[in-house]
Amino acid sequence: MLKHLLSFALILAGIGSLSVTSPVEFTRPQKVQDYIRKYRYLYQPLSAESNVPVPIILAVAGLESDWGQSELARFANNHFGLKVKSDWDGQTYCKQTVEFWEYQSYNARECFRKYPLIRESYSDFGQFITTRPYYRSLFTGLPSWNHRVWAETLQACGYATDPEYAEKLLRLIWRYRLYEIQ
Repeated sequence: MLKHLLSFALILAGIGSLSVTSPVEFTRPQKVQDYIRKYRYLYQPLSAESNVPVPIILAVAGLESDWGQSELARFANNHFGLKVKSDWDGQTYCKQTVEFWEYQSYNARECFRKYPLIRESYSDFGQFITTRPYYRSLFTGLPSWNHRVWAETLQACGYATDPEYAEKLLRLIWRYRLYEIQ
């Protein structure tokens, strides 16, 4: 410890040298960059209309659609993993998926909403979480900058069965610096 204090004192006095490494330039993977650029015309208006922060929209869409490359995204234009409920009267796309019950995963065949256009997936996601009573707590003054609270509240409201869902969203937000995108 004394050695480190002495080195620090010498640097302050201008006697020692400070090794400064250049910062590593940050780049997102190509598929993430492409997704962000390609769907800006959808996520920006959705955020403005729904008050859901852009990083949350992008993290959910990125996770659920593998940045537009998942089977569900390619064959059903579903970028948010919305499943068919009793009130859905549109097209469906059924596939094998992993679900969770009491922290145990299991394989299941589930039916998801299918959209003619990706635009409809974005619109439906906004309507889905802003009109269902169990998502009300998302819109009770959560600060838009607090991505942890948004992700945890979305999970607590039952958006996904995965007990690690909030953490997965947060990892995407921080890994790909989605918090920089507006």
